[in-house]
Amino acid sequence: MGFIPIGTIVNTHGIKGNVTVKTDSDFKRERYAIGNRLYIKTRSARIPVTVEGFFEKKTVDVLKFTEFNSIEAVEVLKGSTLEIDEEDREALEDDAYYYSELIGLAVYGEAYIGTVKAVRDYPQGEVLVVDREDQKPVLIPFRKEFVKRVSKERIDIIEMEGLL
Repeated sequence: MGFIPIGTIVNTHGIKGNVTVKTDSDFKRERYAIGNRLYIKTRSARIPVTVEGFFEKKTVDVLKFTEFNSIEAVEVLKGSTLEIDEEDREALEDDAYYYSELIGLAVYGEAYIGTVKAVRDYPQGEVLVVDREDQKPVLIPFRKEFVKRVSKERIDIIEMEGLL
């Protein structure tokens, strides 16, 4: 059984045991649906939790877990990783990818560009954050107009003027 990180608990929210989470995952609404099983990975343990509530607040997500009912109970969770069991991931359609499948892939245009460091979700669509050696990271839209092919080892893009 493997676990996939989907976010980091960054703070508490209120006094009733809510936490704020910096989510690094796709499909937030499905992942944080009431009744879903998640796991909190602390330094010493992996704690199974059940989602009791969820809402978005600016750049973070606020979650309430059935197992915690006070600020004191969740203060110790700051900095912990929120995970899902990889068996709980749903199958995707062709040409659809989980963020975790894209992170770490090499990106090539006419030559090697860099490695995918993160995937950001914007209203216009997903954007790959690509780390380049000795240069600032570059943002590449993850759209068919820019991406030729995705394999298990690499992403091939169409280089256009102004993209890099």
